[in-house]
Amino acid sequence: DFAESYIKPFGKIFLNLIKFIVVPIVLFSIMCGIISMSDIKKVGSIGLKTVVFYLCTTAFAVTIGLVGGNLFRGLFPVVATTDLSYEAAEATSFMDTLVNIFPSNFISPMAEANMLQVIVMALILGFAIILVGEKNVRVVNAFNDLNEIFMKCMEMILKLSPIGVFCLLCPVIAANGPAIIGSLAMVLLAAYICYVVHAVVVYSLTVRTLGGLSPLKFFKGMLPAIMFAFSSASSVGTLPINMECTEKLGTSREIASFILPLGATINMDGTAIY
Repeated sequence: DFAESYIKPFGKIFLNLIKFIVVPIVLFSIMCGIISMSDIKKVGSIGLKTVVFYLCTTAFAVTIGLVGGNLFRGLFPVVATTDLSYEAAEATSFMDTLVNIFPSNFISPMAEANMLQVIVMALILGFAIILVGEKNVRVVNAFNDLNEIFMKCMEMILKLSPIGVFCLLCPVIAANGPAIIGSLAMVLLAAYICYVVHAVVVYSLTVRTLGGLSPLKFFKGMLPAIMFAFSSASSVGTLPINMECTEKLGTSREIASFILPLGATINMDGTAIY
């Protein structure tokens, strides 16, 4: 198949480049965001508001997912065609999850692209640099320079995004075109209706009430990030494009660089709905 053999590899190259830039972008952007605020109380205040906001949007997403799923089940009863059974994996306890957030090694979180651990590293380093005080000028300048360098790398990679997105979408459509009409159609339809409801209702209201921004302007500005998220199915992979879009919409870099990497790892509304 031509699309699978010759178009998909170029999509993978683009996705690999995005994954390559994500860890340094998250690490240095959060650190520089914290340093630029230069006040641990301010960082704590913004962090608390952000986490509360993410919990609220996820709660809305779960509610919309449950309502949509139950409505569809009532309207279109699913007829079982096989005797397949599914055994759920044992859930990780809250305490184990909490322990796993904190890295035991300086290199492994970056090598494994463990985003929560990278965020914890960035927070600890950022707070430490603030607490060092006046001696930190050289380190601050060095990290700001590194942040600029990786942002420039990101810009270079993002120039390839139209080609990359095309190469990612083309094989999917070529392979799944007829299959989309099959047995998964109702599940996909229910999920996508819920995604649209969540985006249009929850995000539009949030943007209008909290941001004072027109929802149409917001969705138009965020379209490149939405398209890339759709084609790559990666929250963290979409992060560089997401940051660029929000900055163009008027978000300050210090805020975007702090809260967006956090959202990419702990605020997965689409996954919650699904």
